[in-house]
Amino acid sequence: MKYFLMAAILFFVSGSTPAQEDVKGKHTAYNLCIENTQKDPQKAYEYCSDYLNKYPNDDYRLRDFAGRFITAHNKVSQYVKSVPVTNFAEKTTRWAVYSPGLLAAIPTEKSQATNHVIVIDREYGTFGEEKLLAKAESLYKNPDTVAAELLKNWGYLADSYVVLPDGQPKWWTGPVDTILATDIVTTEAVLYYYNISQALKNKDGKLKENSFKFSSSNLLYTASLKKMDVYERAGRSFTNVYVANMTLTWGQVCGGLCGYGFTRNKIVVMSPSGEILEMFLDARTNRMSWIS
Repeated sequence: MKYFLMAAILFFVSGSTPAQEDVKGKHTAYNLCIENTQKDPQKAYEYCSDYLNKYPNDDYRLRDFAGRFITAHNKVSQYVKSVPVTNFAEKTTRWAVYSPGLLAAIPTEKSQATNHVIVIDREYGTFGEEKLLAKAESLYKNPDTVAAELLKNWGYLADSYVVLPDGQPKWWTGPVDTILATDIVTTEAVLYYYNISQALKNKDGKLKENSFKFSSSNLLYTASLKKMDVYERAGRSFTNVYVANMTLTWGQVCGGLCGYGFTRNKIVVMSPSGEILEMFLDARTNRMSWIS
């Protein structure tokens, strides 16, 4: 009897150890996954994948959390691949020129007699100055930071209805009533709202056949390039430079208490040869928007 009891105890201990070790392993693997989602998204992707592969029968809520991060990470990776870094030139730690933007043309238009207003006015002198303005309009924040910036909001990106605009360099922030909002004024941003405005005019306020109706919208874009002997801003002083000043305003209304809009500004200081000296995104309006 004594021998049988001792054998039973030994069997219980030896049989329970792997289970205990497995619980500890699951906790460790899961913690590595969640602890790195903000600190190091790439490591988190590896840890979360490892956790899901090793423990397919773990608590559903934990697996769902890890799986949502994987989904968001895959979306961001696909988006980043759709805008190759080779499309950018003159990269610094803060900015880069989007080369395809240099080939795009922003039309001049003043149509205010409809519910979908379009006013686009670009001011420059010579053909050379037009090229400088186009370069300023094609200036973005450093694209190397895009993935990390997007993954800060990975919980939102994991939702199935969120679709990133593949092929569009990141001038945008996120959809509001199916229309993207703007982070930085660029050629692509202006053309995006121009095309939407034209679609709304031609389709009686609807972007899609079964979508709701936008009763009105307004696009206002003003850009100028001016030669200045001295330009001062934010405690800095520049001499013998060109200054490009770009302001984009957008508004959309889909009902009495349904609307959204903003104004964004970008100022680019350039040498006469076209070297980017500084980009200012410090206008107060860049941090504001309206919603109803």
